[in-house]
Amino acid sequence: MRDVFRYLSALVLVLILLIPSKVYSQQDRFFKNRFESGIEFNYKWQSSAGPKELTFLLPHDDIDKLPNSAPAYNPALAQNYIHRSLLEYAKEIDPREAKILIKRSGSSLNMEVSGKHSDRVNEITVALGKKHDEAEADYLNKNYYVPFKNEIGQAAIKQDHKRYASESSDYISNIVNAIKEQLNNSNNPREFIDFTLSWLQAIPYDTLEDRISSNGSGFAAPRQLLLNNKGDCDSKSTLFLALLKSYNPTLSAKMIFLPNHALVGISLKAIKTDEKIMQNNFSYILAEPTGPAQYELGEIAPSSKMAIRNRQFSTEDF
Repeated sequence: MRDVFRYLSALVLVLILLIPSKVYSQQDRFFKNRFESGIEFNYKWQSSAGPKELTFLLPHDDIDKLPNSAPAYNPALAQNYIHRSLLEYAKEIDPREAKILIKRSGSSLNMEVSGKHSDRVNEITVALGKKHDEAEADYLNKNYYVPFKNEIGQAAIKQDHKRYASESSDYISNIVNAIKEQLNNSNNPREFIDFTLSWLQAIPYDTLEDRISSNGSGFAAPRQLLLNNKGDCDSKSTLFLALLKSYNPTLSAKMIFLPNHALVGISLKAIKTDEKIMQNNFSYILAEPTGPAQYELGEIAPSSKMAIRNRQFSTEDF
């Protein structure tokens, strides 16, 4: 019986050793050189295909034009901004026509309008509501935030990842060109994507704060990610989408939000083994820019695969 047990134990060990384990990327080198013309970024990392290197120079003017990471969304500051806008509007109303009272109540603003003529009171009340919504939208836009609903329909405010990616894509063509120089066929989007994923996965990971409760703290815009050499999944996915847009503006892509994670879907012709989602009759191949595990296009982490299969995700078009 003991011999049988030893045999089975040895067999299990052999089977475990035969199962291919996921390779984790490791950044061996990162440094920046500052020149009069710009900043040179130098990377060396270990990938599943062996050591890789990437070097590119970003002109100072381009770096300065990249949008900065906004501070974490602060509901109190947003309310102050809206309150001031409503008070400015209230000053424009003749007090003989209507009396406007705007009070703070916790996290909301209460607005009361009184006057002799009900039609005018109703008109001003509607205008106040419109001014409130315009001021809120203006505050969010100035600070790169947008309303958001997560995978279970919970409403919140998040970074405007789409805008960060779009505005950054105009100033990172030097990165795209440097990546293309490393490829056998720079016109092959899958080859470009796989190299870019490997590079991003090797950049040190900065843990994502809860997207709902953190109000955006911890997010690094492409500018900060490059300069500080670290980023969470939202940050790396945003830079990845910016690079895709710079590489081929016609590529359709989505940012895919899972519980406390993010990845990207790209509308390309899939192969049989690709992990993908279908939306509006279009197929989107999934990509994991986060790391440190090395995943090529069409491969995703087991936890991501489970969330996708359980429909625990929301998407944003790019």
